[in-house]
Amino acid sequence: MLKLFFWLLLLANGVLFAMNRGYLGATASERHEPKRMAQQLQPETLTILPPNSAKLVTPARAAEQAATEADKNAKAAADAPPPLAGAKPEQKADARAEVKPDAKEAPKAAPKAETIACTEIGNFNTVEARKFEAQLASLRLPAKPVPRSVQEAASHMVYIPSQDGKDGADRKAAELRRLGIQDFYVIPESQSNPTLRWSISLGVFKTEEAAKAYIGQLIPQGVRSARIMARNVTSTRQAYQWRDIDAATKASLDSLKEKFPNQEMRNCTG
Repeated sequence: MLKLFFWLLLLANGVLFAMNRGYLGATASERHEPKRMAQQLQPETLTILPPNSAKLVTPARAAEQAATEADKNAKAAADAPPPLAGAKPEQKADARAEVKPDAKEAPKAAPKAETIACTEIGNFNTVEARKFEAQLASLRLPAKPVPRSVQEAASHMVYIPSQDGKDGADRKAAELRRLGIQDFYVIPESQSNPTLRWSISLGVFKTEEAAKAYIGQLIPQGVRSARIMARNVTSTRQAYQWRDIDAATKASLDSLKEKFPNQEMRNCTG
């Protein structure tokens, strides 16, 4: 038994010796790094990377970075305005760039055209009013007139209203004489119109314009309390008013007024 164990041990040592010598093929040491590196193809292309190199990112981290970048791109695309239909790529880019124009460059509102508040032509009798209306209709103006009845006075009186009855009239008469005005008349208490009793009449005129002109002469002389009163209303006349008209309409009315030289064109209120 011991002999058999001895011969088996001797045989095993001989096999190990043969393997180490290479009699049975490549040795174990020859299969390690130096020998294997020599047997690799193109070993010069191998590169040793530092521990913190970006090329050493794990596949999971690379996938996470790719997902984050994709989310950013999707959000930017959602915030961008929709492209114009049928536009080319470069035109779409220009459209997105022009979505928010500079507020300072916004066009200003056009100025409102100037209008005339109110103008009036008159006073027409019945025959003249028909002629005027016929020619007015032929102009086809955008603004329509508003007819107005006007009471025509036969005369206009310039007077100073009553002040403290007879005593006030006497004081005012004396003042007028000191100012060099002699042409006046103190209206007595017997006057049928109560508002004229103890007033002072300075003159009666055919037209209101003449009465206004006379008051203009009295003011430089120191008479500032004179007034105008229409007397003896005899007839009703027709006048026409236009409100809020533009300059073109006013020019057309001026031309029409020239065909009626006896009529007055004036501004009106109210």
